Amino acid sequence: MTVSTHEIAVETRRSQADRRSESDRRMMSAAAKLIARQGVAGTSLAEVGIEAGYSRGLPVERYGTKLGLVRALLAATETWFRDHLATTLAGKSGLEAIELRVKAHLASVDRSDSATAALHAIYTASQSVMPEMKKPVAAFTGRWTAGLVAHMHEGQATGEIRKDIDCEAEARFLHAAMRGLMMQYLMDGSHKDLAQAKAILLAHCRDRLGARKARRIK
Repeated sequence: MTVSTHEIAVETRRSQADRRSESDRRMMSAAAKLIARQGVAGTSLAEVGIEAGYSRGLPVERYGTKLGLVRALLAATETWFRDHLATTLAGKSGLEAIELRVKAHLASVDRSDSATAALHAIYTASQSVMPEMKKPVAAFTGRWTAGLVAHMHEGQATGEIRKDIDCEAEARFLHAAMRGLMMQYLMDGSHKDLAQAKAILLAHCRDRLGARKARRIK
C-alpha cells in the first residue's frame, strides 16, 4: 500500500492544526491563571509562554500584543460558554431557560476559579489600564444580556412571563446581579454564601418575572 503525496500533505496540515489548537488551549489556560493571580497589567506575554510550557516568544508570534492575547482569551471564554449553553438549553425556553442561564453563569466557578477571576479582571482592566477592551467587553456582556431578553420574550409569548415588564431592563439587572455575586464570591470564596445567593436570585426570577398564573402553578 502506498501513500500519496496529497495524503501526506493533508495529514501534515492536520497535525499542524492539532498542534496549534493544543498550543492555543494551553496558552489560554496559562493566561487565565496568570491574569487571575496578577491582573491584566501584571501579566506579560513572556510569562504566558513559559507558564504554558513554550517559549517566551510564542505568545507574541501568535497574538502580537497583550491586547491581542486578552482579546483571544475573552473570545475563548465566550466560545466555551456558548457551546456549554447550547447543550444546557437544548429544547428549553422562557422562564426555565432563564433559570438555567443563571445557574450556568453562577456555576462557572465550579469549572474554573481562575477563568472566572480572569474574566472579571478583564472587565476591570477595560475600565482602566486597557480601555481598548471597553467595546469588546460591552459587546460580550451585551450578547449575554440579549440571550436573557430573548427568553423573556419567549415567556411573554406563551403567557408564562408578565407582559408588562421591560425585558431589556430586567435582563440588564439580572446580568448585573450575577456579575456582582460572582465578584463577591471571588472576594470571600464562600460556596455556601454563593449557593444561598443563587437560591434568592432564582426565587426573584420566578416572583418578579412569572405571570400570576405561572406562579400559582408552581
